[in-house]
Amino acid sequence: MCPNVTLLAEHIPTFYSFSLGFFINCGSRDETIQDIGITHLIEHMLFKGTSRKSSLEIVKFIEGLGGSFDAYTTKENLIIVTKFLSEHIVNVFDLVAEILLESTFEQGELVKEKGVIIEEIKANFEDPSDYVFELFFDTLFKNHALSLPIAGNEDTVTSFTAAQARDHYHVLLQRQMVIAVSGNFDYKVLADLTDKRFKHIRARMPERIRPEGHTGKIAVQERRDINQVHCVCGVPGLAYTDPHRYEFSILNAAFGGGMSSRLFQGLREQEGLVYNVQSFIDMYSDCGVSGFYFACDRKNLPRVAACLRTIFADVAAHGFGKDEIELAKTYLTGNLLLSLENSTNRMLRMGREMLYLGSVQEIDHILETVRAINEKNVNALIPAYLDLEKQTYAFVGPLAVEEARDIFKIGI
Repeated sequence: MCPNVTLLAEHIPTFYSFSLGFFINCGSRDETIQDIGITHLIEHMLFKGTSRKSSLEIVKFIEGLGGSFDAYTTKENLIIVTKFLSEHIVNVFDLVAEILLESTFEQGELVKEKGVIIEEIKANFEDPSDYVFELFFDTLFKNHALSLPIAGNEDTVTSFTAAQARDHYHVLLQRQMVIAVSGNFDYKVLADLTDKRFKHIRARMPERIRPEGHTGKIAVQERRDINQVHCVCGVPGLAYTDPHRYEFSILNAAFGGGMSSRLFQGLREQEGLVYNVQSFIDMYSDCGVSGFYFACDRKNLPRVAACLRTIFADVAAHGFGKDEIELAKTYLTGNLLLSLENSTNRMLRMGREMLYLGSVQEIDHILETVRAINEKNVNALIPAYLDLEKQTYAFVGPLAVEEARDIFKIGI
């Protein structure tokens, strides 16, 4: 078995298919301000030609097998995700290995793909519901690689040469790699393929600097061409490895994760001020984020701010009740179990947990842990993560920074 690449396999003989994923422990936070976006560029270029296939031949090969094949870049990982009928396991594995190990980065394809990515960046910038998250991360993690956009910016993407892309590509191939598969397949075939194609990999863990979170800050992109104000508000959160991550998830669900949550009930159901409001958590290898997003008409913003002050004050004074916590726990465990009916979700869970935890958690253990958590465990996290004075804000819409400070009483 290949000693430098971890293979995780879950055999489900009743399935007609398999989901296969490749997880590389390298993402946008492992870049510098000069090469931000280069991992995302490499992700795109993996489909643009190898030593044996052109980009068109790769696409025809994938479509000819009748399944799905995708890749994406995150703050910390590059991930390839596939799902095909079981009979195609060898062909699919060989194709992923080929595009990972034999991509050519031909200059003509690179020029075209840089143009595609620049269009992607422009589309994101012009979509306020997307761009407000970039603005938030830039403000919360200022002067750290986590603050930078995954796709980079027009200047960096335009400047990349084929030589730069190849250099980073070779660095990326020496990072920790996990291969995870769930479904119906022959394990020995998969293990032999892994050993044959990846035995030369010498995996290294990335060296990362933990960011300092900037709380109580504000950033505004003033746009008078739209009617709504989009807002992301939050604070630094917990790392994936933190022992309190389950309490953290329950806190998020009770505060804004579902339709019975404080945010949804307070802003939408009781006051009718928003259409979309939701809290979120992101957990990384050494840090995390806890926040929420909403969008509302500019004229309703003062009422939203007042409503949020009431919600936060009530949570701080009384915490979440037993019924709320039990509901949040049922919501989380139910969604976890339902997600396991999909082989792709099972594969993604295995890959991520191995990257972040070094092992895959037993489902029964997760359920027992969550069910043992009570309201005291969850409410103990409130001062750190649901203190309105500590929140950092990002706004996009018909709003000036001075107006935002006044309405939300930021720094006042």
